[in-house]
Amino acid sequence: MELIGKEIEIGIGVESVRGTAPATASQWIKNISASVLEKAEFVNDEASRGVFEDMDGRRVVKKHIEGDLEQNLYANAFGYLAYNLYGGVESALVASGVYDHTFEVVQSSLAPSLAIFAKDGSTQQLAFQNCHVNTLELSATPDEYVKLTTSFIGEDSKDDTSTPSYATDFDFIGKEVSVKIADTEAGLSDATPMCLKEFNITFDRGLIADYCLGSYTPEVYASKVSIEGSFQKNFEDEVFKDLYLGNSTKYMSITIEGEATIGTTYHPTLTFTFNKVMITNWERSGGKDELVVEDIEFKAFYNATDAEASKLVLRNTKDEYEVEISA
Repeated sequence: MELIGKEIEIGIGVESVRGTAPATASQWIKNISASVLEKAEFVNDEASRGVFEDMDGRRVVKKHIEGDLEQNLYANAFGYLAYNLYGGVESALVASGVYDHTFEVVQSSLAPSLAIFAKDGSTQQLAFQNCHVNTLELSATPDEYVKLTTSFIGEDSKDDTSTPSYATDFDFIGKEVSVKIADTEAGLSDATPMCLKEFNITFDRGLIADYCLGSYTPEVYASKVSIEGSFQKNFEDEVFKDLYLGNSTKYMSITIEGEATIGTTYHPTLTFTFNKVMITNWERSGGKDELVVEDIEFKAFYNATDAEASKLVLRNTKDEYEVEISA
């Protein structure tokens, strides 16, 4: 039977045994577009048998999983991606039904692995195993939902028969995004949010698919944590031009606080802190009948004094993300 994009459903879960998907997804995610696929590499048989035809055939030599997921940002679902992205999490009860999860980078090339569940209508249903976030991009504009685009690399797949089920989750819009800079981390709390026209930030883990003799499929390792972004604002002063031309560093925070009430008085919230931000590019533009704007690119570097480049505190209604890894 023919398949349309709206019939594609995606779920996610953490593997307690690396490379072995759990029986069911921990959470099914509403998506805008999703394409997670099995990929193969081939070798051609170029041996000659005395004829002009160039080849006899080919054989599969490697298999892996890769794909992309585009969605609105959701507070509960994002924790699974953040756990894989950062590698470590500590969860704490804030109030009845409200939890804070603090994600910090673990200095290991082996992050907790994810299982991606994909139900393509009635055509096929698979669980993709040992999956990892390769790149993750958050983007915000004043007139849209906050968007999330994630690319994955994984090991292999197995058949799945679990039934999709969608729990309550919490989305965000541009109005709910606040970006600040300051000279110190403590100074971020009193800093004035910048008036931004758009904002993007990308995490890149530089995944390596590593193959060995005796197997079609790879182990997946992370090679780095790279954090880069950009934003646009009205050109009002030379602060960011001077930062671009010099060597000064700043702290930056991105707070995304939704309007939904969780518990009695709390709201779903993501708070990113970057400990050493430097401006890597600066441009100015604007026609005679337009506001002059500046387009700014930045990178978050490792801060040796703080012993980190970034951390994330996620507040939501999910009690925990960490699982005990047995293999």
